[in-house]
Amino acid sequence: MRSLLRTSLALGLALSLFSGVVSLLIVAPARAASTTVEITDVYNAVNASDEWFQLYNMTKGALTLTGWSVCTSGTCVTLPTTTVESFSLAKFKASALTGWPSKGLDGANDMLGIKDDSGKPVDSLNWGTPSNSWKNYESFKDMLWNPGIKAPDAAANQSFFRMAIGKDTDQVSDWLTTASKVPGAQPTAAASTTPRTTSTPTSPIGTTTTTPSKTPTTGGEFPVLLALGLIVAVLGIRYFRRGFSPGGSK
Repeated sequence: MRSLLRTSLALGLALSLFSGVVSLLIVAPARAASTTVEITDVYNAVNASDEWFQLYNMTKGALTLTGWSVCTSGTCVTLPTTTVESFSLAKFKASALTGWPSKGLDGANDMLGIKDDSGKPVDSLNWGTPSNSWKNYESFKDMLWNPGIKAPDAAANQSFFRMAIGKDTDQVSDWLTTASKVPGAQPTAAASTTPRTTSTPTSPIGTTTTTPSKTPTTGGEFPVLLALGLIVAVLGIRYFRRGFSPGGSK
């Protein structure tokens, strides 16, 4: 009877340890990244009318953006109804948007985010230090980084762009920057020279197709933790069974 009881206790302990290891993979997910539409580029210009940004449709079907809006730290502007094909880009110029800030984006500390037709934040990026005095701080506070992306030159024309389109890990490291004091001059990379995975379209509102990467960014730790859980379970059973092996029973 004592042997059966100890075996049951050993199995119970082993299963508890194993389920605890597995639960670590389920209950502690990484911070969510965009899965539908992501911001790929933001051009912050000395002349506000020259500013623009670009969105990417990460889904397998076309998306029609009706009632969506783009937000800076101080305002939100409704986007024109635009259909973005699957795995394609759409570029929006500030000069074509009613209500864009007259002074444009702040070169030192600002943000750009998008909301869907229900007003839910979908994606954002920010540079410099976010402030709770921003009008749109509360809406995007769970997405803002502190500190944000380092602005290369607040007094110049600045570009913020993703290192790899379609691979959103929701980290500052997703982004690269360039700056140019002379309008139209070739900017010099300020963060990295790693090439991008796709080119930028030049039309005010247009699309271009790109092939997304299907390489997973997480999950490689599962086999290791699974093996660890099994080892712990086996050792637990062997330890408790020692008490009722020949000559070992108390």
